[in-house]
Amino acid sequence: MDTHPDDVKPTEPPRPSRSTRFIGSFNHSLDSKGRLVIPQTFREKLGDTFCIAPSYDFQSIAVYPTEMWEKRNEQYEKLGSLNPALNRYLEQFYALSFDEQSCDGQGRILLPVNIRSKILRDDRDVEITGANDHVRIVSASMSRDSWDGFRQELPNLLELIAALDQGEQR
Repeated sequence: MDTHPDDVKPTEPPRPSRSTRFIGSFNHSLDSKGRLVIPQTFREKLGDTFCIAPSYDFQSIAVYPTEMWEKRNEQYEKLGSLNPALNRYLEQFYALSFDEQSCDGQGRILLPVNIRSKILRDDRDVEITGANDHVRIVSASMSRDSWDGFRQELPNLLELIAALDQGEQR
């Protein structure tokens, strides 16, 4: 049975320890060359080299510490290579992925043109957020839309969380 590309989601990665967990939110702008200042607290946790890739849903740019990037790739490899939908998904995912990236002396990363133009489009204002095991970069306009959608969905989410807390499944 073929799986639709929208149904392809990675399995849950191991949880990062508290010292490597990315949390917080910062607003920044890309410069004319596509460089972005990464907040100091994120730079320290990313390490000397890291990977830039699309998020699993291609709605934002993810910056992974190399160790988490390797774990993510291992998860994809476990899913198998004979599924055409998975192969199509991974072709696009890896086409927009860049490993062995690093910050310059001013703490900036260069977002490669290909991933920047496809995900951020022409937006220069971005939000940089911690996403537990990676750093997430999203256009400021998409971030606002996401926040508005979250606020509307919040009552339903709280109900679902309460049900989970009580051990119920819906």
